Amino acid sequence: MNKQKFIKSLSAMTGWRETAFILALAERALPNLDLYLRSTERSCLDEALYPDGFDSVMSQSWQGGIMKPAEEPVVELLDTLNDALDLLDEDENYGALPSRDCCHLWEQALASSLNQEKKRAAECSQASLTTITDFIEFSEGENLSDNALVKLFDSHPLVEREFSFQSELCELLRSAKHPSKDLMEQVRELANDEGVSSIGISLS
Repeated sequence: MNKQKFIKSLSAMTGWRETAFILALAERALPNLDLYLRSTERSCLDEALYPDGFDSVMSQSWQGGIMKPAEEPVVELLDTLNDALDLLDEDENYGALPSRDCCHLWEQALASSLNQEKKRAAECSQASLTTITDFIEFSEGENLSDNALVKLFDSHPLVEREFSFQSELCELLRSAKHPSKDLMEQVRELANDEGVSSIGISLS
């Protein structure tokens, strides 16, 4: 999908498709959050409610936000994400930045399920990409001019991978008639990409 067609598709995305698109972006970014909190030995999750940690939170997000939409569980999930953001508040380590970005995408996905009138897909698409370009600038962009940074971003494998992922995700959702279990499994598998996050890190 070329970029013009992609932007047009994002603008036309509504309802459960938009929620699924944003939630898939959050799931793609989830290892950024999970790995950072594990590495700093912090947790905000009730093991009784979320036995598999953030994977449980994500699964419940797909269930309550799309498969069986319900306001009460979504509000509870938003509270859980706020607890995660509280852990990251005023944390100046670099790892906190993509972790917060993940939480904000996740919040937008859940908010989308509660209020589908507000358009969010294009803004969240750009936010996901910004996490990646910020990471590239942090890890590879020291002392580069603005023009050199733009060239680095344009040709970087992580940026190309993100656009390919978002384009494929958009096509998959656009062609679907309803949010079936099989479709959501396909979307989540695409987002998960064998556990490799948007910035190329993995828990394994």
